Amino acid sequence: MRLASKIFLVSACAILLLGGVAAWSIVAVSRLAEVNRDIAMRAVPAIETASGLPESFRRLVRLEAKHLVLRDRAYADLWNERATRAASELDRLGTLLVTPDEIMWHRRTVAAFADYRGHVEQARVHLARGEVERAQQISERPAREAAEQAETSVIKLTAASNAALGRAQADAATLAARTWTAVVGAFLGGLVVALAATGLVAYRMTRSLRRLSRATRDLADGAFTDALPEDRNDEIGDLGRAFNRMAARLKEVDALKEDFFSHISHDLRNPLTGIRGAAQLLIQGKAGRPLDPRQAHLVRIIDESVDRTLGLVNQILDVTRLRARLMPLERRPVDLAKLVLRGLDELSPAAEEAGIALGSTTSGADFTVQGDEAGLMRVVTNLVGNAIKFTPRGGSVSVQVRDWGAEIELRVTDTGEGIAAAALPRIFDPYRQAHAGRNGSGLGLAVVKGFIEAHGGRVDVESEVGKGSVFVVTLPRGRGAA
Repeated sequence: MRLASKIFLVSACAILLLGGVAAWSIVAVSRLAEVNRDIAMRAVPAIETASGLPESFRRLVRLEAKHLVLRDRAYADLWNERATRAASELDRLGTLLVTPDEIMWHRRTVAAFADYRGHVEQARVHLARGEVERAQQISERPAREAAEQAETSVIKLTAASNAALGRAQADAATLAARTWTAVVGAFLGGLVVALAATGLVAYRMTRSLRRLSRATRDLADGAFTDALPEDRNDEIGDLGRAFNRMAARLKEVDALKEDFFSHISHDLRNPLTGIRGAAQLLIQGKAGRPLDPRQAHLVRIIDESVDRTLGLVNQILDVTRLRARLMPLERRPVDLAKLVLRGLDELSPAAEEAGIALGSTTSGADFTVQGDEAGLMRVVTNLVGNAIKFTPRGGSVSVQVRDWGAEIELRVTDTGEGIAAAALPRIFDPYRQAHAGRNGSGLGLAVVKGFIEAHGGRVDVESEVGKGSVFVVTLPRGRGAA
């Protein structure tokens, strides 16, 4: 799947997931609102209506009694109006009730109120006939009992409605708690899943990009060895495969370059050696009659030039072999402190001629390493020779050997020109020079690094322009690298 498709798919899934959670949350909140609306539109009005009926029944009883005593038609008309209103309220109350208890007590209330109205009508019939005593008997006994029964039933109906309201409110509170818990939980869960999905895609992308970035740095430093994984089918996978092809091609080019330098250097050694031998024979006068002074001078120039060229060829061969790990090393115990003294003895004439103080110090007791004596001598002479070369007259070069237990440290310190910070990362690369315009091939420090790494050690440099440089070589006491 291509990278754009992955990003779109994950984004779409995250959006759909959060959208689904939002829709479900709306449904859940709507259900909660419906429950609360039912309480507000049914239970509360039912209780309010039922609560007012007992007083209505008592007022009807009082009006009825006044009508019997005063026989005023106005009281009869007012009773009829209020009885009709009470009956209407009972009918409306019946539409608001849902629980079995409420419905049962409502029916009893309606029945009792109907009986009461019937008894009142009978009492009025007797009153109209002049049977006052009979009318009073009906009013005080069956009518009053029916009114009390209606009042008792409606009070119990109110209690049932209050109980139903309490249960509904408790259920609504529980539903609200569950709803909000579920809504928050679903939202957080959806958010976590969406973040996890996008984070996974981002992690896989950044991991591949970090791997590619690290491989790019290694390739730039000449240390790239492992190919990048090619299991991805997106643009990053294409980039990794292209990078692997580029790295393989660069390795081939580097190998061709090393092979070319190796062959050309090897092929140059024989004729150069022959030229050098012939020049020395001419200088010594062993190839015929002696040379005149001008001829001898020219032959010496030839000899010195051939000597420098032969040294350059040998350095190219050494760098090529060291980088290919083909340099033969004769390892044996070497006292690095004594080796340094021999190297300084060899270089002291050049230091005296340049007006530079040359010295050495040691710190510790045992300076023995397992290494190739000739290779380590090359390290010492190259580092000290460079220090002398780039230190002005009147300066100093000091070499210190330290015993660090499992390692031996060699420090070459000078008071020379120093090296610019921008040039420091590349000074150990072949054919690189920290100071432009100076004689040299740029191979001396590459040879140093090659020999040190072949012994399993490391070499570092600290430098400041105008104050000098410190080259630090650290060697293990054991055999180190093969």
